[in-house]
Amino acid sequence: MLQKTQCVVLSHVKYGDSGLIVKVLTKDFGRQSLMVHGVRKKRPKFNPYFFEPFSLLDIELYYKLNQDLHILKEAKSSIVLQQLYFDIRKSTIAIFLSEIISKSLQEIESNPALFNFLYHAVQILDVSDEGVENFHLIFLLELSKFMGIHPENNHDLHLYPINGEVQIPDLLNYSLTDITRLKLSAQNKAEILSMLVNYYRHHLEGMGEIKSLAVLRTVFNN
Repeated sequence: MLQKTQCVVLSHVKYGDSGLIVKVLTKDFGRQSLMVHGVRKKRPKFNPYFFEPFSLLDIELYYKLNQDLHILKEAKSSIVLQQLYFDIRKSTIAIFLSEIISKSLQEIESNPALFNFLYHAVQILDVSDEGVENFHLIFLLELSKFMGIHPENNHDLHLYPINGEVQIPDLLNYSLTDITRLKLSAQNKAEILSMLVNYYRHHLEGMGEIKSLAVLRTVFNN
C-alpha cells in the first residue's frame, strides 16, 4: 500500500551496485528500513544528502504491515538543513546520536512523541552555534525519557561517578535550547559523555560498541 509520512534518517548501508538500505524513524510507522534504488548512479533520482544521518524527509513508500523492508517511491526534504552536513561538529554529533538511537530503539511501533522530539532536536542542532559541543550530552538525557531510563529519581547513578564540577543531576534541568548556558571543562565533558554511554549500555540490552564514539571524542577533544 502506498503511504506518505515524514521521517528522520538514522543511517544507511550500500546495497548492490547502486542501491541503499536506509534506516529511518517515521512519524506514522515507527522505526523502519527502506530500500532505495538507483541512488548511487551518475544521475540519481534522489539527492545523496537525503540519506545522511538526521536528514528530515517527506517520503512516499510502498508499506506492507509486518514487513521488514519497504521500497521508497518518492522523497523530498521537509526542512532544508543549512549547516548540519557542512559543519564537522554537527555532522559528527548526528552520526553518533543516530547510532545511539538505532541501537537503543527496539520497538517498531509508531511513537509520535519520540518522533516529534527528534524532528525538532535536529532543527535545533542545525541552527545552533554556541554550545554545540554540549548538544549530545543534553540530547542523551532527553532521549532517555523516551527509552524509559531517565536518571531522575534513579538510585544507581552512584555506579557512574564523575570527578568534575558538574554532575548528572545538575544537567537534568537543562533543555536543548539551554546549551549555550552550560559551561563545562573538557575533562568534565569527557567524563559526562563516558558516564552517559555506560548508563545506556547498562540499562538497554544489545547496545554493544558505539563505533562513532571515538570520532566524536576526536572532534571535540574529549
